[in-house]
Amino acid sequence: MLGTNPISVAVPAGGERPYVLDMSTAVITSGKLESQSRKGEKIPLGWAVDEKGELCDDPASVYANMRAKRGGGLLPLGGSGEDFGGHKGYGLGLLVDIFSGVLSSSANTTLLYPKTPEGKSLPSRVGHFFGALRVDLFRPLEGFKMDMDDLIRRLKTSPKAEGQQRIYIHGEKEFELEQKYRQEGIPLHFKVFEDLRAIAGEVGIEFSL
Repeated sequence: MLGTNPISVAVPAGGERPYVLDMSTAVITSGKLESQSRKGEKIPLGWAVDEKGELCDDPASVYANMRAKRGGGLLPLGGSGEDFGGHKGYGLGLLVDIFSGVLSSSANTTLLYPKTPEGKSLPSRVGHFFGALRVDLFRPLEGFKMDMDDLIRRLKTSPKAEGQQRIYIHGEKEFELEQKYRQEGIPLHFKVFEDLRAIAGEVGIEFSL
């Protein structure tokens, strides 16, 4: 019924990097599921269900079912049941559907990919929700940025658990990976490399990786 329904929020700071939360409201993203499938690795029980709604640890099977729209798929944040907060992830995912589907007057849940009575696929009706807050209507912007810097620094200098080297803020790992990959290049799994080469051949473009 629900997709991975991502949430993305960015908040500016002053001297510190901005806070950037960009996440799926499912346990993992479909891209991560595909990656696990490509590597031939199992996924933990509680991450996904098969077409019968049973817990499944085979990422290839789950991914194939999702692609073919046979049912099953990824579970919400917290996983199966309420013991680890699965109901909260479910609520977040549904909220995204309400904002992006109902509020935008597009479609939601199983209505996203309509078909004709004969079963022919029609254009998708995926919607999005974008919102922006003017900080200066609440308080002076510079003071807000100073307080964001203070918040981030206090979090990052908090006492760390034994064996932990660093406390990260959302978006920080991605900023650093981007800098690294710009210098060293982006690593590709061999299967992805082969898929890209095959696609290039199909569409008749030069493959120069």
